Amino acid sequence: MNGHRVSTGRALSYIFKAAPWSYLVMALMGLFNGGAAVLSSLCVQRIFTLVEGGYTADLFWTLAAYGAVLLLSAVYLVWYIRYRVQFVTLLNFESAIRKKLHFKSRRISNERLETPDCYAFIRQADGARQNLFRFGEIYVESVMTVVQAAMVTAYVSSFELWFLLFLPLAVLPVLLEMLYEAKLWNAAYEGVTQAKREEAEYERAMTDEIACKETRLTGADGLLMQKYRESHAARDKSERSRARKMFALRLELSVFACAGTIGGFLVSILLLYFGRIELSVFTASIAAYSSLSTMLRGLASTAGNEAQYKKMIMPYFSYADLPERAGRGERCTFEESITLKDVSFRYPEQSEDALRHIDLTIQKGEVLAIVGENGAGKSTLAAIALGLYAPTEGAVLYDGTDIASVKEEKVHEGQSAVLQHFVKYKLTAGENIRIADFEKGGDVSGEIESIFEGKLSENAMLGKEFGGAELSGGEWQKLAIARGFYKDAQFVVLDEPTSAIDPLKERALLEEFRRGLRGRTGLIVTHRLAAVNIADKIVVLKEGRVLEYGTKQELLARQGAFYTYWNSQAEAFEG
Repeated sequence: MNGHRVSTGRALSYIFKAAPWSYLVMALMGLFNGGAAVLSSLCVQRIFTLVEGGYTADLFWTLAAYGAVLLLSAVYLVWYIRYRVQFVTLLNFESAIRKKLHFKSRRISNERLETPDCYAFIRQADGARQNLFRFGEIYVESVMTVVQAAMVTAYVSSFELWFLLFLPLAVLPVLLEMLYEAKLWNAAYEGVTQAKREEAEYERAMTDEIACKETRLTGADGLLMQKYRESHAARDKSERSRARKMFALRLELSVFACAGTIGGFLVSILLLYFGRIELSVFTASIAAYSSLSTMLRGLASTAGNEAQYKKMIMPYFSYADLPERAGRGERCTFEESITLKDVSFRYPEQSEDALRHIDLTIQKGEVLAIVGENGAGKSTLAAIALGLYAPTEGAVLYDGTDIASVKEEKVHEGQSAVLQHFVKYKLTAGENIRIADFEKGGDVSGEIESIFEGKLSENAMLGKEFGGAELSGGEWQKLAIARGFYKDAQFVVLDEPTSAIDPLKERALLEEFRRGLRGRTGLIVTHRLAAVNIADKIVVLKEGRVLEYGTKQELLARQGAFYTYWNSQAEAFEG
């Protein structure tokens, strides 16, 4: 991911298409600024010509015109550059890019999210939003500055070509400085970025409301603080070294910059002294030369930043280019069966398969339970059956249709699930259930009453982040279960649905599962074997393979792995 490259042309095309009017206005404002610089110099020349000639009547209007130009330039700087671009244009652009990221995240293959550094990578992509705008801004500003400089250069050279003699000395130091800074920045970028990520992670472990509790209990805060300081010191050392080198270079180049500026003024003075130009031209040339020097230094600075910003926007395009799940827009049906045909699956960047040659069929209306040791592949199998992951080998068939050929959102239309790591939505209690199917509009007051026993209403906000009620783990899981059954789905997956539930209340909850699954195709992943009592068939997984398959009575009679699991849990409760 870090080695991703994108052409400048493609990056600019993508950025300009995201906000075409913003960049068009930026270009027009740049032309206005260049024209204002020429008009300002013309006004200065005209003022001194009128003063020398004694034309006081025209002088008033020229001064008024000059003041208007200065006022418009100030409006451009204060209103457009410092306000409009920063607080309107940039925010609108970031909103458009964030929307693109959101749509991309809905299309990306779920297994790609299992890549170890994927979430750090996604954060980098999101953080590149402002840099994308700046990258486009660099090129617009560069083109407009060239146009502005050409306008002013033409104006200055109309007096005397000698005015351009020292101009390179005023600009070259800035260009060299930016190129050298870009070289240092590129050399340190990877190390500094990694150090920043480490700092953020160690700080989170010490301050996060959940992580910090365990950190304090284990006494790990000392070690974490040491690692935080080491990461900070590594980043600080790199940045200090770069700052020292840049200071030394700026000190050396300032001599040339001063020589260019002073040389330009001296040329004007000499031309005035020898009568080659008039006083009005002298003052206008000084103003124009100063404006031209500022423009070219800005152009050199902008060009020097191009390489840095291009590197900073790479994570965005790396994310944008991640593979997406293809497929047609047709609807999946669950009228006959769900079949896993010779399915194997390997997580990205892993050396071994999590699932190996799985062959299973779940008939319509049948409930299948998956049991096995930790790491056997139970949750992975459930994700494969749901179409969240695409098999590395083999196929998942819904009524004979390979779901890899169907758009993922269409696959999920007839599904519902209570996942092992369910989401605690910071919404109202009612919204937490209805989020599964907002268009349904059903009554959830009975579910709310059952979960909270009258302690909370349907409209009660949940989560202390918004001043709402904080729930126990069991209450959150009951909400997730209610959400899973609220949707009118033909295929329901329950992944460890009672892990946070009091064992004494588990039996009543399993009876609710039995009623909720009636007429639906179901799949239950569980390590608490009481849940298998509501299943028609049981699959025992071991190291990603199907070890046993059959009804509860068949597996107990076989006295194999399931028989051992069943008796071990029974003995644990009896003991």
